[in-house]
Parts: sequence; C-alpha cells; structure tokens
Amino acid sequence: MSEPDSKQPARSARWMARGAIAATTASIAAMTLVGVLGPSAAVPRFPAAAPWPPWFAGANPSPVLVSNVLWAAVLTGGTGIGLGLLAARRGWQPRPGRLLAGSLIAVVALTVTPPVGSTDMLDYAVYGRIAALGGSPYQTTPLQLKATGDPVGAVAPTPWQTDPSVYGPLATATEWAAARLAGASAARTVFWLKVWNGLAFLTLAVGLDRLVRSDRARRTRAHLLWSVNPLMLLAIMAGGHLDGLSAALALLGVALLSVPGSWQPGPRRCLFAGLLLGAAAAVTAQLLVVSAGLAWALRRTPRSLAALGVGLLAVLVPCYLLVGWAAITAVAGRAAGSPSVYDPWLLTRGLGVNLSNGSIDIIGAFCCVILAIVMVWRFPAGAAAYPLARPALAVTLAWLIATPQQRPWYDAAVFPLLALMPATRLDWIIMVRAVAAALAQLPGVTYYPQLTPGWLSGLAGTISVMVVPVSLLAAAIALVWLCASRRWGGDGGRALTCSFFGVSDGIRTHDIQDHNLAL
Repeated sequence: MSEPDSKQPARSARWMARGAIAATTASIAAMTLVGVLGPSAAVPRFPAAAPWPPWFAGANPSPVLVSNVLWAAVLTGGTGIGLGLLAARRGWQPRPGRLLAGSLIAVVALTVTPPVGSTDMLDYAVYGRIAALGGSPYQTTPLQLKATGDPVGAVAPTPWQTDPSVYGPLATATEWAAARLAGASAARTVFWLKVWNGLAFLTLAVGLDRLVRSDRARRTRAHLLWSVNPLMLLAIMAGGHLDGLSAALALLGVALLSVPGSWQPGPRRCLFAGLLLGAAAAVTAQLLVVSAGLAWALRRTPRSLAALGVGLLAVLVPCYLLVGWAAITAVAGRAAGSPSVYDPWLLTRGLGVNLSNGSIDIIGAFCCVILAIVMVWRFPAGAAAYPLARPALAVTLAWLIATPQQRPWYDAAVFPLLALMPATRLDWIIMVRAVAAALAQLPGVTYYPQLTPGWLSGLAGTISVMVVPVSLLAAAIALVWLCASRRWGGDGGRALTCSFFGVSDGIRTHDIQDHNLAL
C-alpha cells in the first residue's frame, strides 16, 4: 500500500492519525504516571534527593495497579504506532517539528521521573560509583561496595549484587561521569544517567529527521518508529537502559555510509563510520552485529572494508586495554548464559528436549548465521538512498531473533534501521516482537513469582512463559515465510531476482534507474 497522489490524506487516514496520537499520548502519560507514583512493583526504591530529580511521590501503589497500567501502556502504545504507520501509508504527513516537539516533551517527562520497569539504572549507578571511587566495576561487585556502607552501594538491586559490570568501557565512562557529578547520591546519579539517555534519544531523533529530510513521508515514518515510539521511550527513557547510547552511535555510523546513488562509500567515510560503530560496541558489545551487516555489504570493496575494520579496532582496542582483561571476560560472559524467561528457546524444554544453556547458546549462534544469510538474500527491497541500512538491519534482526538472551531494549538497534527501510510487512513483525517482549518484562522490579495477589502472579507468569515465547516464535516463523515467499507487500515491492552474491540484491528496478546504479 503506497500513499495516494493527493496531498490530502483519505478520511480513514485522518481517523487513524487521531487514534495514533491519542494512543501514543495515553501510553506515554501512563508510563510517566507510574513513575510519579513512586516505589512499587514497577519502580525501584531509593532515597530521593530533592530538589534534584527524579521527582516522585510516596503513593505506594499496588502491584495490581502498576502492572495493569503498564501492560495497558504497552498494548496502547503498540496500537498507536501501528495506526500511525497505516495512516502514513494513506497520506498522513504531520509536521515533523510537532513530532520532534512531542518527543522532547516525552523525554523530559521521563528524565525527571524515576526508572520504570527495570532496576538496571541502579546497577549503572553502583558501577559508576565504584569507578568514581577509583575501583574497577569489572572486578568489584555491588555487594562489595554495599558492604563498605556506601550510600549508593546500599541501593544495589539484589539480583545482580554479586555480578561485576557486563557493559563496555564507554558505558562505564558515562556511569563514572554521572557518579562524579552526583557524588554520594544514588538519585542524582540516576538523574544524570537519564540525562545522557535523553540526549542520545533526541540526537537519534534529530539525526533520523536530517537523514530523511528530503522525503516528508519518510520523515513521518522515522518519527513514528523512533521519536514518539512508546515502546522505545519505555525501554530507553522510562527503563533507562543504555542501549539508546549505542543505538545513536551506530545510526550515526550508518548515516555516514549512506551516500545516495553509491554502493561503495569511500575508505575515509568507512573509517569514520568504523570509529562510531566501535564506540557503539564499546557501550554494548551486541552492537557489533550492525558492523557485521555493513561488513558483508562492503565485502567487494576491500579498501573500504579494511577502513571500517581499522575504525572499529581504533576504538575498541584502546578502550579495553585501558580497563583491563577483566572487562573482556565480563563482557564476553554476558553473551553466554541462561535464556531469558520469555525466550522462545525455553519452549524446547517445555517440549521435553533436555538442552543445557551452553547447547542452546551454540544452537542459537548457528541459527543466527543461517538466518542472517537467508535474510540478507531475501529481505525486502531497500531504499536507494540508504542501501547499507538493509544488510545492517537483516543481520541485526537475525541476531535478535536467534539469541537466547532476549531483552526488549535490544530493539533499540533495530527501529532506527527499520526507519530507513520502505514500509512493508516487516514493520508488523518487528512491532509484534517489541510489544511481546515489553509485556514479558513488566512490571520489572517485582518479578512474577513474587507478585501478589496470587492471580496477578499467575497472569504475569502466563504472559512471560507461555504467551510471549509463542508470540516471538510465531513472529520468527512469519519472518522466515516472508523471506521464502517474498510477499513483503507495502512499498518494498519484490526484490530483484539477482545472484545471492551480487551487491544489487533487494533494490527495486526503478530505484536503480532513478539513481543510475549499475548491477
């Protein structure tokens, strides 16, 4: 379905647009409200630092209230984005400035309220405090800091008290900076960490807007998928996960390689893109998958490929040399571990297949490689202006589907790349995945075995270990089917039937003609 030639959207599009605005606004407002209410099953407890943010009341809301409000926020937010995408396909093109303003308001509101749906920000605060005191968060655990009587160490979440940091050196640098600015206050440290996230979120929003500024319809799509996307606002701003920092750096790297009409960005561009991608991986190591997708696309241009690799190593090697071998083992160990409670791989155990965690990791890696090859080959047509976004998205999504360690905030690496692709049925697969994973993670502070009353615990458990794994598996199967049939629909059209090893895979005929690209 493509936009009509008329400048005025159809009546159905106007109704969809109104529904999208109402739903996304309600979703973001609900997240903010849960944070304002204060500590609960969805908001971690820590001493306030008035007059500094985060600001919250001590309303002590019930687990039933916060759980249902957040589940409703996720479902409403996902519905709102879906309606917005449909309206955009039918001609709705709101002013980009208004969408950016809405994003700014949402980011500010979620910056000055406490974390919602996760305790990870308190872990970041503790790791930053350890670094600020001269220790190494890759060797000193939160429990060891807590034992000293440190006020920041006192708020260390129980599930990770014995674990050193599993984040990259640049993530530790941002945590150190927040701790230095905040001193011995956990609340102020959380606030500064949210400031970094807010700056990254808005940088990515503005960067996407500038990258697609020549196409009003594509600008609308980019803002719906990122700037005002409640699912990403929940993960990055409400939840406070630092994956937004790495996603912003990775998108800037991809943007440097987006040279309209050219499949072969020069070595200089690749070098600077490699530096940005290396910085992204030095925040969260899983962002290396974006570089893997770009490396595949550049395989026929050895100089550009080498420049990309040099840029990556120029950041990663000094960073890890500076923090030491303990950081390498800690970050590498993060990739191996037990599957998430809502990961589809757990269905194998439900079927009576006895697999160890290590076996699941190996099988998952094998499936990721196979799926990445299939998706690079059979993905929907990409936009000629951003040809390298397609392989980067294909490989990143393959990893996200196959990895046994699922987290909803990992989708921060996917949505910006999806925004550079034409509208196809791929949108709905990624949206279903994002909604399902977010539902499974909530309420996020009190996990379902400990929720009260019992019926709420049973409902949360059913969502996490039954409904969501099946939904994620169904989305993966649908994606494989679309790759096999190439019935992507939407604006992506059918990809050209080219050689698997040809650089022109996935580009529509008229794109090639418009931009004078040679097969």
